[in-house]
Amino acid sequence: MNHSVFRDLVPNYIENLTTEETNRQMEKHMEQCEDCREYVKEMREDLSIERRNEQKEENRNIDYLKKVRLKNRKKIITITGALLSLFLVLSISYYFLFVHMWMADKNDVETTIQQQDSKVTLTFQSKNDNRYLLAVGNQTAKHDYTDFITIYESWNVFSDTKLNPFSELAKARQNGDKISYVFLDENTLLLDNGEKKKLTDEDKITIEYKDHSEVIRLKDLYRAKNNN
Repeated sequence: MNHSVFRDLVPNYIENLTTEETNRQMEKHMEQCEDCREYVKEMREDLSIERRNEQKEENRNIDYLKKVRLKNRKKIITITGALLSLFLVLSISYYFLFVHMWMADKNDVETTIQQQDSKVTLTFQSKNDNRYLLAVGNQTAKHDYTDFITIYESWNVFSDTKLNPFSELAKARQNGDKISYVFLDENTLLLDNGEKKKLTDEDKITIEYKDHSEVIRLKDLYRAKNNN
């Protein structure tokens, strides 16, 4: 094998791409030629250096991709955190503006008692323009009529139902929330089920405010004619 052919085959030889027969011929040639042995050695070293450089470049690329991914991950976490914070703020704001109700202060409530024939109506209206009231009536175990009324207050903002689904509730109570009683006479109350109840001085209703309770006898309620 001459030198020219040998050197042409060296790259494939180093990459183990040559046949066994070619390998034997090349190894036999190297035993006889020191220059060719050195040439193969140099080629191996050059290839090794090239591969190390390629590996370094690949490692740099991998490190760069890791940094980019880490940076993107931080951005995603930051954006997600900001969106969650915004959602939390909006949810809390929505709750306090539209959903949240609290017991009203008596000083903020105008209470009116109106009598029409045998029907007496208690009307509770907020003195604040941007709020409305909700009178929640309950029956305690010992009575079969509404004897306990709790007055709640809430914000009245955004009349558009798209912005405030509770606006219809607020609109319905712009003129106050009402609870009515029907009397047959001063001593007889007509219950919701149609039955008649004879009244005593112990028959009362309790109106509960934030820091105050007001008790009214049903007989006194019947006698009321105008504003309280």
